[in-house]
Amino acid sequence: MRQVHEAFPDLHYVLEDQIAEADKVMTRNVATGTHKGPLMGIKPTNKRAQWAGISIDRIEHGKIVENWVSWDMMGMLQQLGVVSLPSREGR
Repeated sequence: MRQVHEAFPDLHYVLEDQIAEADKVMTRNVATGTHKGPLMGIKPTNKRAQWAGISIDRIEHGKIVENWVSWDMMGMLQQLGVVSLPSREGR
C-alpha cells in the first residue's frame, strides 16, 4: 500500500459498501488518484485513474487476523496508458 500512496499522493478512497456476517467483513472501495510517482517500475504519467477493489477481513477478538484483497489493477494500468487489451478485430 505504501507504494500505491507514493505513486498516487492525492489518493482518495470511497467506501461504497460494507457487509459483515459472522467473523468476516467485506468492503467494496473505489480509489481515485493522479499518477505522480513511480509504480511497479512505471514512470509517472500524471494521468488520473479510478479503480475498484474488494477486501474481505476475518475478525478474531476484535482484530483483523486475515485479509484478502482484489483491486482492478488492469483497469488502472489501462487508464494510465501503460497496458492495452488485444484488439478484437479478426476474431
